[in-house]
Formats: sequence, structure tokens, C-alpha cells
Amino acid sequence: MHQGQGCLSGLQVVDLSTNLASAYTTLLFADYGAEVVQIERPGGSPVRSLVGWPFFLRGKKSIVLDLKDPADAAAARQLAEGSDVVVEAFGAGRAATFGLGYEALRAVNPGLVYTSITGFGHDGASSHLQCYDAVVMAKTGSMYGNVAPNRPGEPVMLESPSATIAAALLAQQGALLALHERASSGFGQRVDATMIQGMLAQDPWNHVIKTLTDRYPDAFTPMAVPTRERRVPTSWLLFGLLNGYSRDGRWMQFAHATPRQFDAFVRALGMAELRADPAWADAPDSPDDERRDAWWSRMLEGVRSRTTQEWQEVFDAEEHVFAEIYRRGTELFDHPQIAHEGQAVTTVDPELGAVRQMGPLVKMSATPGDATRPAPRVDEHRAELLARARPAVAPVAGTPSRSRPLEGVTIVDLGTFYAGPFGSTMLADQGATVIKIEALDGDPIRFQTSMPEVSGVRVTQGKKSVAVDAFRPEGREIVVELIRGADIVLHTYRGGVAERMGLDAERMRALNPNLVYHHGVGYGVSGPYSRRPAFAPTIGAGSGYAQRCGGGEPEGVDLSLDEIKTASTAVGGAPAANPDALSALGVAVGVMLGLVARDRGAGGQITMTSMLATMGHVLSDELIEYEGAPAAPRVDPDKLGYSATYRLYRASDDWVVLCAPGEHGWARLAGALELDHDDRFATAAGRGQHDAELAALLAERLAERPASDWEEELSKAGVGCAVVAPMAGGFGTGLFEPGGVCDQLGMLSTVGHPIFEELRRSRQLVTLSRGEASLGEGSTIGQHTDEVLRDLLGYDADRIAALRSSGVIGP
Repeated sequence: MHQGQGCLSGLQVVDLSTNLASAYTTLLFADYGAEVVQIERPGGSPVRSLVGWPFFLRGKKSIVLDLKDPADAAAARQLAEGSDVVVEAFGAGRAATFGLGYEALRAVNPGLVYTSITGFGHDGASSHLQCYDAVVMAKTGSMYGNVAPNRPGEPVMLESPSATIAAALLAQQGALLALHERASSGFGQRVDATMIQGMLAQDPWNHVIKTLTDRYPDAFTPMAVPTRERRVPTSWLLFGLLNGYSRDGRWMQFAHATPRQFDAFVRALGMAELRADPAWADAPDSPDDERRDAWWSRMLEGVRSRTTQEWQEVFDAEEHVFAEIYRRGTELFDHPQIAHEGQAVTTVDPELGAVRQMGPLVKMSATPGDATRPAPRVDEHRAELLARARPAVAPVAGTPSRSRPLEGVTIVDLGTFYAGPFGSTMLADQGATVIKIEALDGDPIRFQTSMPEVSGVRVTQGKKSVAVDAFRPEGREIVVELIRGADIVLHTYRGGVAERMGLDAERMRALNPNLVYHHGVGYGVSGPYSRRPAFAPTIGAGSGYAQRCGGGEPEGVDLSLDEIKTASTAVGGAPAANPDALSALGVAVGVMLGLVARDRGAGGQITMTSMLATMGHVLSDELIEYEGAPAAPRVDPDKLGYSATYRLYRASDDWVVLCAPGEHGWARLAGALELDHDDRFATAAGRGQHDAELAALLAERLAERPASDWEEELSKAGVGCAVVAPMAGGFGTGLFEPGGVCDQLGMLSTVGHPIFEELRRSRQLVTLSRGEASLGEGSTIGQHTDEVLRDLLGYDADRIAALRSSGVIGP
């Protein structure tokens, strides 16, 4: 690492592709000091058509190369052969057709980390499908929600590129894993990230619940999900995560996911006495729809009795009561916590002037990122890059072997719920030893659903659970000794908790200067929102993500109580993806960035990712401000699509999504459907002018045959097309079905569980060509307490027994 520069300075990165997935992946490298060469197609990268292009291309160097031209392809190969990291997102097998495949490049440069992003992998039944976000959302059953007023229960086109950004976060994680492994072996390897695996991360527990209710139908009854037809919330948790409408006409997402928080919310609504009445005590969990509906009415009326400012005064007075308003557009930039952290930055562009955008993803105390370098002009660095001599690649001695890339790395996980702990779960899958510190009564996520332990399965897989009262001196001593020998601490507590425990970053790094102490928090460790509860729905609303997914409407109008109830079932948007899971992907990137920085000489340091800022990155295709910025494209009011060529259609038997944007997409679609003779649609301007006519024509044609026929035929022609899968059993459940698309692609495995016997789980969400899987099962509370105290700390049986009898350790 070069002194005084970013932690990735000195690395050479080449981005071969011209799409959002690769551009966001390589942004991380540019922000932390690497030289990133962006190869653009003639006329410039299509990323430049996005409102957020100055964000995705900032800090990079641009060269235009036509990879179909032999001379230009040779220039691209020369750049790639001399790099540390290559990123490509062309789709299965296409890079090799340009002579830029992994095997060709690693033959010249065995230290190369070659990162591929595809929709569904390079092999298998779905690998031929085009890598459009809507195609992946269709295949994963993610397009169903209650957000189309005129089409309740039907699929909707989602606006946020969730699957694309999820895959890019996996690609960043994988590239950093490979760089860490290269630091000891000297060899690079291939990294594969897919959009469908990005979606596999999104479900915290639905598939486990479905598995057990299917397995034991007489023991469990699945909880109904509120819909427009059956609107009433079905548990205290859904009442705690209430969508309410304030007196001044703004939707508010409340954040009460523990019993203590829910009780505080009930008090704030003036309903404490009512709940103390035996006739109402169990109303939130009553099997009687009418009783729950009456309770719901009182809660909604209580919310509507105050303006957002009056509610803010309640939040300031009561730490366990909180809600976020549904932000939209660029309102996130002015969020008090984003302002406190300085995470909205302004870059001066030579042509655009001031550009306001999100700063680097990871805050780092010793090697901070730099977002001040503007995006390049098209082909700006051509002369410089072509003038470079072919770099000499140093030979690597020995033969590369398979390994677990994080073998020997120890993580102490001080996390609860999903957004932080699932980040370390992914690293456990890559070979890290993860010690999960739990309170004696366990991580609260274990009891988030009415079926105990089910909701904690995914965040405990592959970890060693130690149950300890860390607030007592003897318990704190155990945790401190574990941290003394650790490489990484993951901390997710709200601001001030670690300090009260005596486990804060400053004290722990004084004991272990080589420690990477990562805060994977909701908002921050200091500042106005640092002590606020942060859950997926709250962060979705506060960041603007829920609004992008179709929620937060209508606002600023008078609504009757019945209208509020109807709208509240849709206000959270379609499922799309989960802010918890997207944030967990960011946590894994942040931890790995700190580890690679240490590998490169930075030593230990304090790092941080927050749920709120991570969601700002997810939204950055249009979360940007500059003079003359074009309006972002919007889906139509019926939420069918953006245009005739990127839209949902009814086939003869089912819904199908069609993605054929741009000239290349249209040419393939027109050829497949024999529409290239129609002069109305020959140009982009003509298609825009006659969009309704084209949509009607395509609707008529696609209604003639089954959806599966269109998926097969149009996909072979290079058109994005997929049958829209149902969301049967809850969001995410279809991804884990035996024989389903993920199973066919080898992305699932079966492991044991100490309570639930065998369960299906995802394999590593990002795969390395020389990496070996470490696919652990879930654990019970404190299952490994004795093992860890004995084997890692050297405690004898008498000492362990004394700690247990005094209530310091469990179970």
C-alpha cells in the first residue's frame, strides 16, 4: 500500500463491461485508491445513460475499445493481462469470445483475480437468460406485491436494481476474498457472483418456516400475510412494524420488533390501559380478525392524531419508540444521520459542476475512501493507456491449490438480528472461524417468529455460539480474551452499548492493535440516530427504497381510516429485496476491505457500514443531484413497465417479462418477432412516439402462446424474457425448492440442525474457483460455550462449571 493513499492504492483494475453491475463493483476499488480502467464501447458506456452515471464512474480512467475489432481487443487484453483484478459482466461465456476469458488471461498472469457477474451462472438450465434485473426478479418470484391499485395481487415492475446491486456487492466481497488469499499464496483465481445468488441472501426465514410447516402440517399453521383482500395484521410483530399515516399526510414506518419496544409504542399511543384490560390484552395476537381489526383501528387513529413533528418529539423523549417517514427522491441526502456522518458528498465535475452523491460505502479510520475525483470524459485516457508498455508479470512459484480463503481468520460476532450477523455468516462459509457472542437468552432474532429458533437459523449457520452475560465482569473477561486473539470484531449494537459493556473499539484495539473492528450498524455509532432501532422496514422507508419499490402512496391528502388500512398493506412496496440482507452484503464487503487493508500494511483499524448508507448505494442509479440532471425513468401507473420493450405482458397462460431496451435489444426482438419491417418502430424516437401502439402489438402477439414458449424462443434470440414465477409460500421460498432454479444450478446444500434435523441452505453466495466450502449448520443458544472456553481460552471443567452455576455463561 502506498503511504497516505487509499488501502487499495497500487492495484490495477480493468472493467471490461459497460453495465451497472460491473460499474458498481469497480467503484469500490476506485474509491479506495486503485487505478480502475473503464473500457467503454464506441459511443460510450450505456451506464452514462443513467442519471447516476457520475457516481458509478467517478475516479476511473476511460478508454473506448470496440472488442469486436481485433486491434482493440488486443489492446484490452494487454491492459487486462497486466492488472490485478479484472471485472466482467457480459453474460455467460461472452468474454471468452473476445479473447478475454479467464483461462486465456491467467495463462499470462497467474496472479490475476478475475471476477465475473452473471444472472444465473455460466452453466445450467437458466444460464442462457439475459442478465436484466427484471428477468432475475421474475424467475425468483420477487415481482408480486400489493402495490398496483388497479391490479391487486398481480406482478409489478420494480424500479430499484436490487438484484444487480446485490450481485455487485457479492462480486466486491469475492474479489476481496481472492486478494486476501493471494496475499499468502501468490495466485489469483476466478470469482463468480450471480444476481440470483444476490437474491438468495434476501430471505431471513421464510423458506425455513415453509419447510417446517410442510414437514409438520399438524403442528404448525403458516401465518397469513396481510393483503388488500385480507388486510388485518396477524401478529404483535406486524402491529409493532406498523405503517401509519400522520396528521400532516405522510406515511410513517414504525420500528418496534421486540416486546419492550412494542410495549413502549402502545404507551405512546395512549393504549396502555386498554391493553391492561383482560378483554384486550391478547388482541394483537388474537385469532379473531374482528378483534385485531379493532385494535388496528385504534393504533392507526393514534398515529393520525399527531403530525410528523409531534411524533418526532415523542421519539426524542422515548428511546424505544421510533418511526421513519417514507422518504423519496434525494431526501436521503438531508437525513440527519447521513449529514452527521458526512456520507453525502459533493464532487466538482468539469462539465456538470457540483455533483451531490453518496460517499464511499465503508468508513475507515486509517485508510478512508476518496470520492472527490470526478467521472472521466469518454475516452479521456486513451493516449495514456495505449502508450503503456506491456507490463512484466512476475512468475509465481508452485502450484495453486484449493483452500478456504478465510482459513485461520477469527471473527468475534457481537451482532444481533440479520443485517450484521448474516454478513459474518457469509464469511463463515468461506472458512472463517466465527464466534457468535449471545446473551444468555439468545439473539432476539431467534424469537422473531412464533415458532422459536426458526428465524435464527440462517444467522447462526457455521458459527460457534457462546452464551455469556457480557455485562458482568467475568463475562466481559471471556469476551475480551476472545477478542485479544481475534482478527475481526463485528459489532452491531446501537450507539453507547459497547461502551457500557467495556467492549468498544478503542479499548479493544488498545488490547489488540492488529484488530479490524467493524461496526455493522443501522445508522451509526454516534450522531442523532445512533441509538434508534433499525429494522428492515424502517430503513427501507427512511432511505427511500420502499418508495422506489412502489410504497409511500398516496401522501399529502386526506384519507379515511378505511383508505389508510387499504393503502397500508401496499405502502411497504413489493418484496423485491430486503434492506437487512442488502446491508449484510455491505457488512461482508466492509469486513473484507478492512482485512485486505491489513494485508497490505495498514494494520488494524475501525471500519463501519450502516444500513442507511448501504441503501443509499443501492439507490444510487438515481440518488444524485446536479444541474440539468435528467428525470429518472418511471414505470407506468399500472406498474407494468417502463416502456413497451421493458414490460410485463400476459401470455396465453401466465405473465411474462420482456426486456429489450436500446438498439441492440430492439434489433433482436424485432428480428425474432418479424417487426423490423414496421417503420414506426425503426428508431428509438419512433418507438417512443408510438410506445402505446407497440405495447398493444406486443401484448397481442405474446398472448398467442404460453409464457414458457416465449421464454425459450426469445431468450435464444438474445432477448431478455422470463416467465414470472409465483411467490407461493412467501418471498424467497421458491428459491430453496428442490428441483427449482437454484437447486438446478447447484447453489443449495442440505445440512443438519440440532433442533430441526435436515434443512436446505444456500452454499457460498459467491464462489471462488479454488475455494472450498465451509457449510455449517445452525446452532442452539450457547451450544459451543464449553468448547470455546476449553479449546480457545484453556478453561478447565471446574472453572466452566463455576461460571455456569453463577449465571455468567449458559445454557
